[in-house]
Amino acid sequence: MSRTTKQSGMAMVLALVLVAIFASLAIAFAAGTDVNARQSSNLADVCSARLQAEGGLSYYISMFSGASLPAGVTGGQDLLDAVASILSGTLDGSANLAGQTVFYDGNTITVPEILVNGSDRGFSAQLELHGTENVEIKVTGRDDDVTRAVSVQMSLAPGGSATFDYGIAAGGKVRMTGNASVSGADDPSEASILSATYDDPESFKLTGNCDLEGDIYTSNPDSYVTLTGNVSVGGESVWGGNIDEHIHIGVGDAEFPEVDPTVFEPFATNLVTSSTSTSGNKTFSNIRIVAGANKTFSGNVTLKGVIFIEQPNSIHFSGNVTITGVIVTEDAGEDTYDTNTIKFTGNTTVRGVEDLPDTPEFHDLREMPGAFILAPGFGTQFTGNFGTVSGCMAAETFKFTGNAGGLVKGMIISYGPEEFKLTGNSSLTIDLPDTGELPPGFTARPTLCPSPDSYKEY
Repeated sequence: MSRTTKQSGMAMVLALVLVAIFASLAIAFAAGTDVNARQSSNLADVCSARLQAEGGLSYYISMFSGASLPAGVTGGQDLLDAVASILSGTLDGSANLAGQTVFYDGNTITVPEILVNGSDRGFSAQLELHGTENVEIKVTGRDDDVTRAVSVQMSLAPGGSATFDYGIAAGGKVRMTGNASVSGADDPSEASILSATYDDPESFKLTGNCDLEGDIYTSNPDSYVTLTGNVSVGGESVWGGNIDEHIHIGVGDAEFPEVDPTVFEPFATNLVTSSTSTSGNKTFSNIRIVAGANKTFSGNVTLKGVIFIEQPNSIHFSGNVTITGVIVTEDAGEDTYDTNTIKFTGNTTVRGVEDLPDTPEFHDLREMPGAFILAPGFGTQFTGNFGTVSGCMAAETFKFTGNAGGLVKGMIISYGPEEFKLTGNSSLTIDLPDTGELPPGFTARPTLCPSPDSYKEY
C-alpha cells in the first residue's frame, strides 16, 4: 500500500472521529438547551402561580379592608360567620365566580377559583379561624398545573370612623347664608365640611358673605356646589384665587358612627316629669326626662351630669342655662325630628363631664369626656350664644340661626338627609381632638386588618 493511500485512510478516520465528537456535542447542547428551556418554562409557571396567589391575596385584603363587620362581633364563631356572610354577599353568583357560590361548613370558608385571563390561570381561597380574633386567608394561585400558595392573618380591630376627620359631617345638603362662618381653632382643616347626600345633587349652597375656612367635600361624584355672593372657601374668595382646589367632589361614601346611649343612661336616676318645675333658680343632677314631658328650662338653671331624654319629647333651654355634662336621648327613629326637638334660645354655658365635682354620683362619669349632645332622631336648633362646648354634637338635624355660635371642642354630626343650616350671623369654631379615638357614646362597627408579620409562603 502506498504512503498516499495510508494517509488518506488516516484522514478519513480522523474526520469520522471529529464528526462523532461534534455530533455528540450538538446532541449534548441540544439536550442542555431543552433542559434550560424546560427549567425556564417551569420557573415562569412557578412565578406566574406565585403572582396569581399574591394578586388573589391582595384582592381579599382589599375586600375586607373596605368592609365593616356587624356591630357586636367580638371574635370566635361570630367572626367567622360574619366573614362568610361578607364573602357570600359579595361573590355568590357573580361573574368572578362564574355563577358559583362560596361554600361554608362552619369551620372552613372555601371560595372557588377566580379565573384570570382565560382558563389556565386563577386563584382560590380558604379561610379559617386562627385563635379567636384572627381569620387566616390562604390563597392558592395556579398557572396550568403549577400551584403556589400564600397566606396572611386578618385581625379583628375596633371600629373607627373617617367622618371624625371633618369638622362637620352632614348626611344631607349643607346650606350657609348671610354672614355665617365656620373656622378651625388650630388649623383650617378643622373647619372642613362633608356632605354625604345622594338625594340632592346640589350638596352645598353658600350665599351672601359666608366664610368657610376649611374645604368642601362631597360623597356623590355627580354632585355640585353653588357659591353666590362674597363667599370664601379654604381661604380663597369666589372672586379670585384657587377656590376650586378647596372643593373635592365625589370622595366616596362615609360610614357615620352609631350612637350608643346605654353607656350614659344608667347615670340618669332622677325623673323629670311634666309636673316638675324647671324654671327659676334651680339645679338638677343626673336627670331622666320622661316621654311627653316637653319641658322648658328657663331662668337661672344649672344642670349637672347626664340629661337623658326619652322620646317623644320637645325640650327647650332658654334664659341663662349652665350645663356641666352630656345630653343623651333615646333614638327617636327616622322622620320624627319635628316632634322630637332640643332648642337653645338663651345664653347657654356648657362644660364637659370632666369638670363635674369628684363626688360619688359623678365619679365614673368624669372619666367619660368627649361628647355634649348625642341625640339620634332629634332635631336641634341654636339661636343663642353657647360659648364653648366641650364635646362632639350628634343629632338628626342641626340649625344655627341668628347670633348662634361658639367654640365646639369636637366635631358635629348631622345624621339625617335634611339640610344642615347655618344662617344669619351664626359662627362656629371647631377644635378637633387629636386622640384619634371615638368618644364614649359612639360605636363603630369592627373591621379586619392584615397582620404583616403573619405572612407565609407555601
